[in-house]
Amino acid sequence: MEINVKLFAFLQDQLGPSITLDIANPIRVDDLLKQISQRAPQLTSTLANSRIALNQEFVNAEIISLKANDEIAIIPPVSGG
Repeated sequence: MEINVKLFAFLQDQLGPSITLDIANPIRVDDLLKQISQRAPQLTSTLANSRIALNQEFVNAEIISLKANDEIAIIPPVSGG
């Protein structure tokens, strides 16, 4: 299944606003993050600390099932003042 993953903050700076991945469905969240880190190994630690959102709700599950047109987003930790 091909999905479009939206990226935010530091991840967006490094890879652009989104990336397209070819994934199995259902997919383990760890495997999703590994696919992205294979494209940009320097982001591995940031991805490990990022949150995953499915259709604008944070996911706490280890495995997610996707439907056509589901929106996946990865939000890295942010800091600021």
